[in-house]
Amino acid sequence: MNILLPTDFSENAELATEIAFDLAAKGKGTVTVFHAYDLPYSDRSMSTSLLDVMKENAENNMAELEKKLKEKYPLNFKTLVRLGNPIRLITETSNLDEIDLIVMGTKGASGLEEILIGSNAASVIQNCNKPVLIIPPETKLANINKIVFACDLDPKVKEQPLQRLARFAKLTGASIDLVHVQNDKTSAPKDGSRQFYSTNLGDVPHEFTILREENVEHAITAEAEKENADIVAAISKRYNFIEGLFHRSMTSKLAYHTRLPLLVLHEPK
Repeated sequence: MNILLPTDFSENAELATEIAFDLAAKGKGTVTVFHAYDLPYSDRSMSTSLLDVMKENAENNMAELEKKLKEKYPLNFKTLVRLGNPIRLITETSNLDEIDLIVMGTKGASGLEEILIGSNAASVIQNCNKPVLIIPPETKLANINKIVFACDLDPKVKEQPLQRLARFAKLTGASIDLVHVQNDKTSAPKDGSRQFYSTNLGDVPHEFTILREENVEHAITAEAEKENADIVAAISKRYNFIEGLFHRSMTSKLAYHTRLPLLVLHEPK
């Protein structure tokens, strides 16, 4: 498994680094450690001298990180420093055929910060097509034994995200708890939906859990805590601009608030 690891050289990025290298080693893959730097919009009229300083700082920080990684991990990896909008560049780089998974830390958000500013992690989820593993602060992830998969058990879901989830579970040796939350806005699973999901998950150990709760996000996080899950997984739904003004997907909400790592899968366009 080849992993793209965006980093801002923060403490939170260190957590994501450990997990990224561990997954790449298990999957006999590589890690691309990536950093993007960019001027604030208001400073774009400034001279190139500031850019030169930013470039030097970015490259020095990456060189220092590279030295530490070589001392700590035997795995082959490469580093990449680029100028430009981080979200756009992460998206472009993740679209390379050799990238299987993006792993990144997040600081989360709350209240007005969540609405007006958002987080880099949520932006990556919304713009990338490859699976994204979000690592929240203070994550302690020694082994991945149990995955709670938040799903609507819709048989119209494409096979690709389910098959990617199955590959991730096989890589880590995890079982999957498929959790469907029913409320006034959702319907009961349709006939044949469980078989469709089971077929695509193949021989990965899995079970189905149906919950009744109005707050889907709360139900998922409570089930994950009850089952001592190591990771929460979900499929990100895509919305057009108008829909996005009035709809906040459950996956995006989990990205802001989950205390467990969140694996986000995408339906192909």
